[in-house]
Amino acid sequence: MKKSLLKYIICPICNAAFKLVDPVQEGEEITTALLVCPRGHSFPVTGGVPKLLAQDRLLEAQKETQDSFSEIWRRIPGFGYEDRTKKIYLGWYLQRYGWRNLGNLAEFLSAKQFILDAGTGLGRDIKLYAEHTKGEVFGVDISQSVNIAYQHIGHLPNVHLIQADLTSLPFTKNFFDFIASDFVLHHTPDTEKSFKYLASFLKKESQIAIYVYKKKGPIREFCDDYIRSFTTKLPPEECHKFSEAVTKFGKSLSDMNIDISVPEDIPYLEIKAGRYNLQRFVYWYIFKCFWNDDFDFETNVMTNFDWYHPRYAHRHTPEEVKSWFQDLNLEILSFNVIESGISVRAKKCVA
Repeated sequence: MKKSLLKYIICPICNAAFKLVDPVQEGEEITTALLVCPRGHSFPVTGGVPKLLAQDRLLEAQKETQDSFSEIWRRIPGFGYEDRTKKIYLGWYLQRYGWRNLGNLAEFLSAKQFILDAGTGLGRDIKLYAEHTKGEVFGVDISQSVNIAYQHIGHLPNVHLIQADLTSLPFTKNFFDFIASDFVLHHTPDTEKSFKYLASFLKKESQIAIYVYKKKGPIREFCDDYIRSFTTKLPPEECHKFSEAVTKFGKSLSDMNIDISVPEDIPYLEIKAGRYNLQRFVYWYIFKCFWNDDFDFETNVMTNFDWYHPRYAHRHTPEEVKSWFQDLNLEILSFNVIESGISVRAKKCVA
């Protein structure tokens, strides 16, 4: 933690300013301390990361989500930093949010003073933002992943990592020039409520970018709900074994390299006519058995685990998501719908 962070954060319980107590500093970083507000709420700084979670106020399901994602990032701590996964996700990110190329994103970021990555995971996107702005970049995550992120990027002079709940943020409203929340909001208790709360931290004329799961066809939705009714209740190790099994099945289908044809649309099942790779057809229309040859086996397993273990994995229609932005008078700049999800970038047009 950098001492300058004190200027920007407030107590997530009472919104008062913090005082730093008994700090231990190594170079520019405070590694251990206590953050105390005038009303007596206190939070530790450990391993360089402020832990601004009021654990007694978290719902039991939020604690389960915390455990799920701590497990995911513990198993694949380098995800998004190796050249292969970094390149794949950067290209996908630029396409989904309408940036088209890195130059456009870099130009946008260069003028931003305060940026928030809500649900930062291992900090992959924070590193991208920090490299293209002189402003301050903040990353929050409910899980222990922030400790790994700190090891990756905590040394960067404009990066601040905080363990916090994105539905109870330690910032003042109307503070950020850009807020991103990629693959996260659908894992909160209420996606719409969490999105609208997050948007309240935007300055006027600032932008927000989110990705949420898209509702699939009826067979896939049924299977998702049926399987998750068991897997969300499993201990992480048991769900990992299940995720290994579906990953091996997905790989087996992919290795067969078989294409199938759907001659005509099948309306009630929402299956479109066309040619499909067999693995992708099963994946999109039957049940999630993710496999990508560009990822190692454990990364594929954890992609499936990410779907099957977290308590919340809400899915939404494009019309539903658009209505959230309309409710807040946010001007949609980019709206991208693919089989897996919905990516939206929008601008706040009112104070």
